[in-house]
Amino acid sequence: MTEQPVRARLDRGGYQVVEVTVHAGYHPDAIVARAGLPLRLVFHRDDDDACSERVVFSAPRLDRRLAPTGATTIDLPAQRPGDIRFTCGMGRYRGHIGFVEEQAPSFVARLNEQAGRLDTPLETALVLWICSFPLIAVLAILTLDPAAAIAAAGVALVAWVAGCLWASRGSTDVM
Repeated sequence: MTEQPVRARLDRGGYQVVEVTVHAGYHPDAIVARAGLPLRLVFHRDDDDACSERVVFSAPRLDRRLAPTGATTIDLPAQRPGDIRFTCGMGRYRGHIGFVEEQAPSFVARLNEQAGRLDTPLETALVLWICSFPLIAVLAILTLDPAAAIAAAGVALVAWVAGCLWASRGSTDVM
């Protein structure tokens, strides 16, 4: 029986990662990963069945022995969209990986992702100010003199810092 597909998570090293438990089969036995990125599978063998000793992949053609205890890591290179099958050495345990091509994120989605990586309100304010500075400068230069443009940019920076500090005061994480 095929389980609900598990989506690979992306680690900081640029690998997609999925943990697979081997116990009377592969769990999960259905994996979804992004095409074009390497995939790291970490197998944890929890049974002594001879069938769980090896894992064989259809493409690239790989045949790997799994450690009797602990984890065995198998890195697959970046793949094109499509399916890869994997089985035990006897063909009783079966699984598959669906490599899908994902749309490139929009400009706004990329900005949102980058903003989520900022650690402090001051970093966020600085990034927002830098992003809005060209617009502030153009408007100020068209309507005011250069000294007023610098003052407007300074006021914008103070406003961004104050806004980010105010917004972050209620969003502290409780551990």
